Amino acid sequence: MRKIFAFLLTFIMALSTTCVAFAGEMPTTSNTYPAEYEYFDDGSYIVTTITEEPAVSFARATSTKTASKTATYKSSSGASLWSVTVTGTFSYTGSSATCTSSSVSANSYSSSWKINSKSASKSGATAKATAKAYQYDSNGKYITSATKTVSLTCSVNGKLS
Repeated sequence: MRKIFAFLLTFIMALSTTCVAFAGEMPTTSNTYPAEYEYFDDGSYIVTTITEEPAVSFARATSTKTASKTATYKSSSGASLWSVTVTGTFSYTGSSATCTSSSVSANSYSSSWKINSKSASKSGATAKATAKAYQYDSNGKYITSATKTVSLTCSVNGKLS
């Protein structure tokens, strides 16, 4: 009788344990976006890239996407001078898209360039970031400044540009 009772108790406990199932989609790999190049007369140039973070979508009606767009100033020799990045989070449904957050980061990779200011904003389905950098010579004398605005837009179907 004890063996039957122990078996039934074990069987009931096994049935009552909760199984957790993952209801969302598995994270997808990042989409690839081609780099864009803008060249200047002195040989320097800007490389602009979009990086999309893999995301998990739990709701079928609305999808969320987070991505970054970075513009990097490079010297004529290809050395990175400074960059500005906008990171945006977007919601899209197939019929509408909205930017829900926008942030900025700016970095200097050269001792002659210093980031002076940076700001981020969002409007509609666009995340925007602006940074201003100053260039100095080896004696600390001001040479010039450069301002760059980067805009990241999400379409109603989740396409970034």
